[in-house]
Amino acid sequence: MFDEKILYYNEEKLEYVINKLKLKSKDISAHLGISPSMLSQIQNHSASKLKPYHLYAMAQAYAIPMEIFQNDDINTPELIDMILPEREKEKHLIYSNELLLSRLLGLWYLYSYPSNSSEKIYATEHTIYIDGTVIDEHENRGKIYFGKNQSLILKESKNSKNLTSITFDNNRVTYECFAFSRVSKSNHLNRELFNFGFFSRDKLEKDEVKHILGKRESVQLQMDYKMLERLSLKIKL
Repeated sequence: MFDEKILYYNEEKLEYVINKLKLKSKDISAHLGISPSMLSQIQNHSASKLKPYHLYAMAQAYAIPMEIFQNDDINTPELIDMILPEREKEKHLIYSNELLLSRLLGLWYLYSYPSNSSEKIYATEHTIYIDGTVIDEHENRGKIYFGKNQSLILKESKNSKNLTSITFDNNRVTYECFAFSRVSKSNHLNRELFNFGFFSRDKLEKDEVKHILGKRESVQLQMDYKMLERLSLKIKL
């Protein structure tokens, strides 16, 4: 056990912190971009594999104070516990989820109503890759981030550079179609827009999509610019 033990080396401190925070080797390897075998080596002082950038990466990924590794006087489990933030693994916002990613790989059709008042259906092909990259048919690129219960795709528009966020429930990905909520800006007015829509593995007919989506006013909300005008009156110059 680590109790009453003097931790002379950063490798020992790192090993203690990993065990204390109950971090998984697979997640750490993904964050640091190293293999599980290398992770084992950087916790072994005799291997001499631990580098400062490993410690900085760990500190950034898991909110670990660098003082633990930079201060030689912090050399016991008790002292480290006093510095470590009060947190549990469950408090992480972003997770590694290889099973969910494997279910999402490949081509999807995203269906929703467009920002204009036409009766057309907004359908866009999206491809999800093994590294979590997401690219749509218009070459807008993004990344998928896995949370505990929900996940998020963030995309940047190739032309406008505006961001689009697409959120969905993880437990619904087991099906060939599932709902999402999207916050974006409409292309022609640069106006904030909230949409509900759905992913589908299959290319669907317009009438079927409209039947699933229901009435536009139930699944779409545009920013009221009068609210922005009222908000601007509160801004003190």
